[in-house]
Amino acid sequence: MSLASADPTVIDPSPAALRADGSPRSYTVRTLGCQMNVHDSERLSGSLEAAGYIAADDAEQADVIVINTCAVRENAANKLYGNLGQLASIKRERTDMQIAVGGCLAQKDQGVIVEKAPWVDVVFGTHNMGSLPALLERARHNQEAQVEILESLEVFPSTLPTKRDSASSGWVSISVGCNNTCTFCIVPALRGKEKDRRPGDVLAEVQALVDDGAIEITLLGQNVNTYGVEFGDRHAFSKLLRAMGEIEGLERVRFTSPHPAAFTTDVIEAMAETPT
Repeated sequence: MSLASADPTVIDPSPAALRADGSPRSYTVRTLGCQMNVHDSERLSGSLEAAGYIAADDAEQADVIVINTCAVRENAANKLYGNLGQLASIKRERTDMQIAVGGCLAQKDQGVIVEKAPWVDVVFGTHNMGSLPALLERARHNQEAQVEILESLEVFPSTLPTKRDSASSGWVSISVGCNNTCTFCIVPALRGKEKDRRPGDVLAEVQALVDDGAIEITLLGQNVNTYGVEFGDRHAFSKLLRAMGEIEGLERVRFTSPHPAAFTTDVIEAMAETPT
């Protein structure tokens, strides 16, 4: 495991992050779905550790189990409720254990999850991942499930603390949401309209990851090569690729997922002329 350099030191742990004996409560995150969910799970882990939780040595014995869901992949709901069904009997034996459900299916189904699985303690959506520690604390204090689903982005995910799963590679989100209206796709309804990070913020995060040992960076976006639409620069993505090629120590740049309609000549040229 590798902690990103932006990960803060815990000074005052949340009361919900401590057991009765004062030791830190443990957590595990189960990720269902795409690369964006994997990246989001790193942010969830980072936020929990910043609040004072520790990663569980044995995931089955964790005090907090977070399920980061997908609503796009086949059988997404079956996977979630299958996981929750397995946890129901464990929760009956360990009443102090907390279960949190987040991600796309949580954004879509909202209160339905608690109706179907009343043993769930927290339900949160794609727009308020950073609220998880506070929601866990509120659920423990109020002794009832907390459901908080925002309709617009609260904080850009990449500003949250991160716990990376790999020392040599890292995910960097350059945009969230999508402006397309494809009939088969539910992403715009769950992630919202496209929101782009400023190039300087993206490059600063990439540099921090490289300084922390990463040699491969994967740029993430629901429609990654329309990057720049929000601030009016149609060449922003190709400029970003070229700028990343100038970062010393970065050996490989990947990105997902691009849309064919936005695969413009300047992007193709930037890929051809940037060795990384």
